[in-house]
Amino acid sequence: MASRVRSPHATSAEAELYYDPRRLLPKTDPTSCFVVAGLAMFVEYLSVAMRPSGYAIEATYALQPLDPSAVGPVLFAHLRRKPATDTEDFDRRLILLRKTSRLPYDGRPVDDQDLQRLIPLARELGHDVQWSSQRSFVNWTLTLNRRTLFSDLDDPVTRGELRRWIRCTKDEAAAAKDGLWSHCMRVPGWLFRSFCEQHEKYVTGVRRRLCEKLLMRGLAGTRSVVWWSGPFDSLEDWIRAGTVLARTWLELTRQGLSFHPFGSIITNPGAYALLKERLGFQGSTDRVWLIARVGRSGVPPRSYRLETPDIFIREREAV
Repeated sequence: MASRVRSPHATSAEAELYYDPRRLLPKTDPTSCFVVAGLAMFVEYLSVAMRPSGYAIEATYALQPLDPSAVGPVLFAHLRRKPATDTEDFDRRLILLRKTSRLPYDGRPVDDQDLQRLIPLARELGHDVQWSSQRSFVNWTLTLNRRTLFSDLDDPVTRGELRRWIRCTKDEAAAAKDGLWSHCMRVPGWLFRSFCEQHEKYVTGVRRRLCEKLLMRGLAGTRSVVWWSGPFDSLEDWIRAGTVLARTWLELTRQGLSFHPFGSIITNPGAYALLKERLGFQGSTDRVWLIARVGRSGVPPRSYRLETPDIFIREREAV
């Protein structure tokens, strides 16, 4: 998450949301569309968290492209507390319970009736959600994800940008409180480090097959795949998509479901073209902006994340 918050002046009814340019991914997310979606999720969850007190959040977005070359925090949105005019459907405790699970799932397809509850959440904001529990499609998606992930990591530019966020030991993860901790990724830390820093040893052969085996072992038991689509060309589109995803994640959590996004399939042009062809999206103005496996698993390990005081900034830091 690239968010930081400042409460200006003397009023507690308003705040400003900033992004930190150092946390952007100009190589792997050049438009920052997924960072924007993540910031929109933050706003939505803040609103859900305030609802028991009778309030909601109204956001006025700056709607300026995110700039990785900027110095210091940059304003993303003005936030204002306002009286809630409707009843919130979600218990705010779901925010803490939601999880990405890279553990094996239990091998059961998700019931269609459970997934149908996601449809109004998407359509309310002009998006759509679809799914499949057809074994051939699920296996095709898992294979595409494996090939795409390793293809991306074979690219030195992509690997170099992601390396900054990889934490290979508990001490690294606890100190940084962000990024991809090897424990949560279900990969031994020494192997994660070696794969990134001595990658030439993992291009082919036994080491490569070991890494692929570890990845596929974590995907065992997957029987349902879900994808979201809709307008995804502008900041406004990305904000709406983030809001959809925030609410979708709470609904999945309420049903006791975990999900695991396959981001590489969306961001890799070759893989995305194959996905569009398979789903019949050629010629459509809408984009598939997320695909994920959904199901039930054990409780995954929790990542270290920044504490609440860490995301607040002093007024003199803002620009």
